[in-house]
Amino acid sequence: MKTFISFLICVSSLMILAGCARNDIRTEVFQVEQLRTEASALPLKKALQAVAGIQDARVSLSNRTLTVVFHGPTIQIKNIEYAIVKAGYDLPNWPADPADKANL
Repeated sequence: MKTFISFLICVSSLMILAGCARNDIRTEVFQVEQLRTEASALPLKKALQAVAGIQDARVSLSNRTLTVVFHGPTIQIKNIEYAIVKAGYDLPNWPADPADKANL
């Protein structure tokens, strides 16, 4: 009986952990110096809307930051960074390709 109860506790714990992982919502802030006007933010927001797993993208023009809310298990930060750079925006350690910048 003791073994069975221990087994049930372990299974219940694993189920709870699995449920928490599915709802793993994360927030990451990116420094994007090219964010100077609302118009300069539109292509970036549009590019991020196309990425599965991103729930929200907010721009702070005063801080020149982009705050992204995303589903952690679905997408990695590198995927978000790639979308930002591919849209033509520089990140501190990852400059955008000049051809992508020309599309801004």
